[in-house]
Amino acid sequence: MEYRDFGKTGLRVSEIGLGCGPLGYDPQADYAPLLRRALDLGINFFDTADFYGQSRSEEWLGKALGPRRDDLIIATKFGTVVAEDGEISKEWSVDHMRSALEGSLRRLQTDYVDVYQLHSPKPSVLDDEDLLGALQELKRQGKIRFYGISLDDGQFGMDAIARWNVGAIQIMFNLFHQEPAHRFFPKAKEEGVGVIIKVPLDSGMLGGDLKPDSKAKNDDPRERWGDELTARRQGLVKELHFLTERSGRTVAQAALQFVLSFDAVSTAIPGTVSIAHLEDDAAAAGSRLTEEEMSRLRSLHSGEFSGLNLGW
Repeated sequence: MEYRDFGKTGLRVSEIGLGCGPLGYDPQADYAPLLRRALDLGINFFDTADFYGQSRSEEWLGKALGPRRDDLIIATKFGTVVAEDGEISKEWSVDHMRSALEGSLRRLQTDYVDVYQLHSPKPSVLDDEDLLGALQELKRQGKIRFYGISLDDGQFGMDAIARWNVGAIQIMFNLFHQEPAHRFFPKAKEEGVGVIIKVPLDSGMLGGDLKPDSKAKNDDPRERWGDELTARRQGLVKELHFLTERSGRTVAQAALQFVLSFDAVSTAIPGTVSIAHLEDDAAAAGSRLTEEEMSRLRSLHSGEFSGLNLGW
């Protein structure tokens, strides 16, 4: 495993982290072997949220990784509220944030969170000076080391850097969604902000699992994409075969090495509950795409891939 500076925070993070969104959705599953294998592979960055798996994701991290807490960098999120009927809403009040943090600390079995993030707010949240002040106070108290925002839009990310002095931004970026590279990455690099890349494998399409003849999963993204966007993605994957034909890489490794080819990126966090996929993802660390490969990708992006910013 290779490690990178997490902006100017002083933290060093594994190039490949683990997105812990899938952890806990099966209440009968044992996720400890997956988490122990992640540690064995040198992964030290784990990203979760207070509502993932009905809060079981945080519980598993606390239970399985608690004894190694000082060796880990744990990022979690708040702001998403799930009602008893399953309806999802957002809540950004200071009272909710404080209560959510206490719940996360209890489940994670720790007294501090390394990176505390707002979970997919609207840009107007930057007007909330009370929330910003409360996060700054928690940082002074040592309950959080750094605060940040998980978002999708590069302009929102730049505004968060300028107005909130965030330590980290989590943003979607992959071969099929490259909007952040054009303006956000240079700004984040210049300001020393830790950059966490979510959805680096396009929800599985760039992981090689969503072929036309593959069976559906419980959380199959093709259900939300629809037939047209799914077919488009599958066609685009075929255009990327040159990245794997003679390199010995898997599709997932090529996609992750593309992300890691950008200096502004601190860590990429593919989510999985498969040890085999975890090992495949971790093997992408330490390498980038060649300049020839990046040049060919740029040619694709000026043609068929031009303006390609497919959503998650």
